[in-house]
Amino acid sequence: LMRRSEYEEPDDYEEKDNVTIKSMIISMLRMPPRLWKLMICQVIGWVAYFATHLYFTDFVATAVYNGTFEQDDDAGFERYKKGVAMGCWGLGLYSASTAVYAFCLERWLAERFSLNSLYFVGYVVYAVGCLVNYFIHNVVVNIIMCFTFGMLVVSLNTLPYHMLSKFHTDETYRNKDGTKRGIGVDCSLLNSCYFLGELIVAASLGPLLERTGYEKIIFDNSK
Repeated sequence: LMRRSEYEEPDDYEEKDNVTIKSMIISMLRMPPRLWKLMICQVIGWVAYFATHLYFTDFVATAVYNGTFEQDDDAGFERYKKGVAMGCWGLGLYSASTAVYAFCLERWLAERFSLNSLYFVGYVVYAVGCLVNYFIHNVVVNIIMCFTFGMLVVSLNTLPYHMLSKFHTDETYRNKDGTKRGIGVDCSLLNSCYFLGELIVAASLGPLLERTGYEKIIFDNSK
């Protein structure tokens, strides 16, 4: 267990190690370029994930099953409910693929391939899955493509932190002013990318979809 030095006053120790909003902002301004690039990739990944994941069941219900959530159309509303149910099965496959890919990543892939390669592949596979869903409206194909959601989520939640730990083993990884960085602050900055991506989707995509209709922007190219 970690213990305080006997030659250091407790109050001085706590004051020196105290993390404030000011220190976080200063740390962001001084962060090395490689961390900036990693954070930008993380934000892009989370924005892509939320933009498709949140509307996936609606996509299956409307674009694949040709349903409508207007209750005056009984047949269309029934198709919509079936589509939502099938979309939930797709999200179930996404959850299962997350567990499977995380196991494979830890057991085999991380030992055979570089972290950068695995991170890149996670994004590429997810992009391919989204393109397939966009152009092919087939329930079997669309549900199978849900496994790409799991690959992206595992990539976003694990690989950047492994990269960060490697950054901190490099003596050249320092702030722009030459001072050494703390790994705890950097982990917090990576965690903030999740909420920043969620905020971007809520602030921009929500109002945009409300005006134009989600099927005209995200998935459905048949209208």
